[in-house]
Amino acid sequence: MNLCLIDIGGTNIRYSFFCNNKKLSIKKKEISSSKSFYQILNEILKEKETIITDLVISAAGPKFNNIITMTNQKFVIDAKKIKKKFNLQNCFVLNDLEAAGYYLNKIKSNNKKIIKRGYKFNNNQILVCPGTGLGLSLIINNQKILSSEIGNSKFLKSEFLKIDKRLSKFKFSKIEDFLSGPGISNLYEVINQKKLSTSEIFFQLSNNNKKALYVVNIFLQMFTKFLAEISLTFLPGNGIFLSGSLIRELETYIDKKKFKDDFLKQVNQSHRKLLNSISINVIIKEHLSIFGCKEFFNLIQKDLS
Repeated sequence: MNLCLIDIGGTNIRYSFFCNNKKLSIKKKEISSSKSFYQILNEILKEKETIITDLVISAAGPKFNNIITMTNQKFVIDAKKIKKKFNLQNCFVLNDLEAAGYYLNKIKSNNKKIIKRGYKFNNNQILVCPGTGLGLSLIINNQKILSSEIGNSKFLKSEFLKIDKRLSKFKFSKIEDFLSGPGISNLYEVINQKKLSTSEIFFQLSNNNKKALYVVNIFLQMFTKFLAEISLTFLPGNGIFLSGSLIRELETYIDKKKFKDDFLKQVNQSHRKLLNSISINVIIKEHLSIFGCKEFFNLIQKDLS
């Protein structure tokens, strides 16, 4: 077995090769707008001198019939066509948060930071990743993983717009227009009448810039509201887990007491006991989708011919 693992997002592609139980060495490249997905994939597979026999790809987008049409790239990733074109024994595609879900229970405690403590009342977990977009997966009994396209939904949009009246001047069409890396940039632009990238906003944040701090506080208010709503929807009795570079950057600026208070106040008194029992954690470990692709392949190997 010579396995290639790929995670493709809205901005970057990460990949690794796995054979003989060696430790994964993960590479990262920015996605070129001038290249097709097949050109990018061909370049990656040619890096390895030995012939790749198996491929697992995770990508940001809905999956139907082993095909993913990406939401933040003009790529259609079809496992059947890729298998034939590159003469592979096996090829699988996973939604990126679906892939990450396969690795969630492998993450050690030293790779997690507790934002809010809770206690276990069922085996359901939620994984949330605000990045180029907003991803979510539900992990049921540590076995069944259901990904979603919740970032492209419009629920909570009207609630978010009430937080600051200036937000109504900007064309927010879906919730990931608020709750993502580009979302922070959108919020900064409409509130301060100036366009800054997410990295520029974080640079200002590191210097205690009041404008940047205000925008991040607005973002966190929206995020706690979102987490409260999905808690009522999915009842994650084994915790909510937040991942990705954006949330790792934000973790430093989270006031845990305020975060908990804001989380609980989103519901009426009768449901606060439920929300109080739900733990919320930030995952510090990177590349969850790549590691998840490997876990997925390990799980299905026994069923492959």
